[in-house]
Amino acid sequence: MGDHIIRKGHESEIAEIMELIARCIQVMREGGSDQWDEHYPNAEVIGGDIAAGTLFVLDDGGAVSGIIVLDENQAEEYDAIDWSERQGPQLIMHRLAVHPQAQGRGVARQLIAFAERHAAEGGYASIRLDTYAKNTRALQLYPSLGYEPRGEVYFPHRETPFPVFEKIIR
Repeated sequence: MGDHIIRKGHESEIAEIMELIARCIQVMREGGSDQWDEHYPNAEVIGGDIAAGTLFVLDDGGAVSGIIVLDENQAEEYDAIDWSERQGPQLIMHRLAVHPQAQGRGVARQLIAFAERHAAEGGYASIRLDTYAKNTRALQLYPSLGYEPRGEVYFPHRETPFPVFEKIIR
């Protein structure tokens, strides 16, 4: 496991994070998924996350092996979903990515566990997220960690649905 710390990402790491995302996109494409592309998530989006203090990295001895964004920004498409926790506040999980060379080592699980601690400490009632209908690994991972499927959303200009999940924290 080594020296794993989860901390906020730094502006100086944007290039390294964009490289991680590029590698993830390559692996997604090889696996038949078009979830991400050269337009999203882009350096502007990632830079905004870092500036807002909402992007966290799993620092593996100085190298970024995974990222996750935790904020309160919900897509308006979420309004149509029948969530079980409506009171809030809700923490939204976005842009979870693990470097292909670090995949299969529990990095995603560590980042998700961190998100749940962050949510509990922050007084959030639940965590919401969307994943992608072609992302079979994520579709297996989230339910195994207690995330309940709540339906699916469609985003503009995308034909494939994005299944949404929810985990009650409080």
